[in-house]
Amino acid sequence: MKHGRQITEKKPAHPLMLAIFAAASFLWMEWVFRAFIIKPFFGTGLLLSALFTLPIALLFFVLCTFGTKRVNRVICCVLLGVAALVYSSQIVYYGVFNTFYILYSVQNLGQVMQFWRDIFLSIFRNLPAILCMWVPMAVYIAFGKRLAPACRAPWAGKGVMVAAAAALHLAAVLVTLQLNVGDISPARLYTKEFSVDASMQTFGVTTTARLDLKYLIFGTDIDDDKGETSLPVETPVTPDPEPIVYGDNVIDSLDFEQLAQAETNKDLKTMHEYFASLTPTKENEYTGKFKGKNLIFIVAEGFSPYAVSETLTPTLYKLSHEGIQCTNYYTPGWGVSTSDGEYTSLLGLMPATGVHSMEYSADRYMPFALGNQLKEQGYLTKAYHNHTYTYYGRDKSHPNLGYDYQGIGNGMKLDYSTYYPGTKTATRWPNSDYLMAKATAANYMDSEQPFHTYYLTVSGHMLYTFMGNSMSAYHKEKVQDLPYESAEVKAYLACQIELDLMVRELLDNLEARGIAEDTVIVLTADHYPYGMQQPNQPDFYSELAGHDTSSVFEKYRNTLIMWHKGLESIVIDEPTYSIDVLPTLCNLFGLDYDSRLLMGRDFLSDAPALVCFSNRSWITDYGRYDSATGTFTANEGVTIPEGYAKTVSGIVRRKFTYADLILKKDYYAKILK
Repeated sequence: MKHGRQITEKKPAHPLMLAIFAAASFLWMEWVFRAFIIKPFFGTGLLLSALFTLPIALLFFVLCTFGTKRVNRVICCVLLGVAALVYSSQIVYYGVFNTFYILYSVQNLGQVMQFWRDIFLSIFRNLPAILCMWVPMAVYIAFGKRLAPACRAPWAGKGVMVAAAAALHLAAVLVTLQLNVGDISPARLYTKEFSVDASMQTFGVTTTARLDLKYLIFGTDIDDDKGETSLPVETPVTPDPEPIVYGDNVIDSLDFEQLAQAETNKDLKTMHEYFASLTPTKENEYTGKFKGKNLIFIVAEGFSPYAVSETLTPTLYKLSHEGIQCTNYYTPGWGVSTSDGEYTSLLGLMPATGVHSMEYSADRYMPFALGNQLKEQGYLTKAYHNHTYTYYGRDKSHPNLGYDYQGIGNGMKLDYSTYYPGTKTATRWPNSDYLMAKATAANYMDSEQPFHTYYLTVSGHMLYTFMGNSMSAYHKEKVQDLPYESAEVKAYLACQIELDLMVRELLDNLEARGIAEDTVIVLTADHYPYGMQQPNQPDFYSELAGHDTSSVFEKYRNTLIMWHKGLESIVIDEPTYSIDVLPTLCNLFGLDYDSRLLMGRDFLSDAPALVCFSNRSWITDYGRYDSATGTFTANEGVTIPEGYAKTVSGIVRRKFTYADLILKKDYYAKILK
């Protein structure tokens, strides 16, 4: 008999421990993501994200059981690393752009990296959340071999796990389909109507990525809801005894009912029927008021009503208090930041799902774009952007809108030789709006043709710091004594001074040539300055405004400028927004357009007001509806028709659906070419 210590071998961990570890890992990443980014943390989304995550964990397990233990262990680490990278990148992207990226955005990764300063700051601000995403991989590297071994599994075992994953997924889908209350309910969101922001809130990161891929490949389903298409209108108490009869803003050759009868394609037939059901806006006393005038249209980066100051930005102040003034104007936030802001303002449509709509429109027929319409009228049409000319594919989309387009890299030269004396700024990011106007004004103002020029500015781009924004640094002395606690607010106001100088430069050039009365200036924002209202940092935008701006309505409130010298004051108090700008200008310039084919309305007409937000919230003359809470708040003293909120929400859903289909099916080409 041998004497000595008895050695007891440890019992190996059960192979299914890997499945349990995978489930715990993906739930950890989903719930950490919710804790840091999605508000509120608790709710239906917490349950649904868990239900859809469990099948993914089982498939993860299956993928890690095909090879040897060493190979499977490597596969586990790689898959956990990829998952951590996806979750982390969404956190960083949201920290920069205040929205989530879609799969279509991946092709623009190189362009996004131009904002490396913003990305670095977002990583720094969100470092705790990002580090948490890499915990599962670190734990597996340290303890996985012993606690959750990746063993080779028999085919029968793999089949059982796949079947279990399918059953869990089916259960998650069935639960989702039962949740069909609300305008962007989980059931609708999963089956018919995709919104990346709403999907992240409801289903989490992995399921949103899968739905995004589905809609990217297969497109949008046409909503089969045949509800009302026109908003209720109050009957005037004392109608005009001799009302002026105005015609409809339609293209006479378009007969949607006839098109529907002749159409064999089901989707196109449904579209024809939808547009046939709409009530067009009418011509009015302002129809053709700007006919023959020049037009300068500016989409201003990060512009806000709180940037308008009689002392800091006197030109913007003057123009916003003269001409056509909208006191209840909004610039909603969309999925693709500035590009979608351009798209809505220039084309009068909501952005489509799963794509960069402006870039996607490059090979679509866009006859209602002002560049195309005014070019046909004999106008010289130019477009300028003081950033990389290829960014967001503008070198393709903007010529398709009818513009001779220039940006940095294809002809635009900005002369900084006398503009930055003594400035210690190391870089010139962002570029100067003022120098863009100075470099380009003569290109079109000296023409004998009437002109239409479109500008997309960049000086107001985040970062809103004196080190991260060269325009803020240049104008720092003008804001340093302002009564704000944070440097970020002062830096934002400083860079907006550059926009004011640009508009002043354009006005001076118009005045010098004697054409200020013959030139309309329109200015709207691409989006509110979301860089001041980011997760995991103070709410600088509310500090700037002097009140809470975090609600879905308040943060998107903005200012629209629509002015020419000598234009009498016209005040519009009812709700308006950026999608209304194009149809309003079409009517003012007396252009031949069909109001049924644009999702906005001429806000100078008698059409009822409707402002739509990306999450399907809305505002009308009767009140406002917050889709996140399912709450309709009526305006004081207004009698609400029965079923009003449900009716309007249906109208809003259909507008989003058919705006999406107009772009993706190239609908204008099919009916107007």
